[in-house]
Amino acid sequence: MLTNKSPSDGETTQRFLVTCDGCSFERTADGRENAAAIGDDHRRETRHDVVALEVPPSLGAK
Repeated sequence: MLTNKSPSDGETTQRFLVTCDGCSFERTADGRENAAAIGDDHRRETRHDVVALEVPPSLGAK
């Protein structure tokens, strides 16, 4: 689920898992912008399609 809330709204930063459909590439990212940057870089280098999935806070807890 995508929201328009920012971390300054009292929420923790969203965590994303960025994966590739064409290879074993998999990275985690803090925030939507970082996930998009990771995906864009990988797509530019490989021309593979990437997917960013939001990790629920209960799974991303430290």
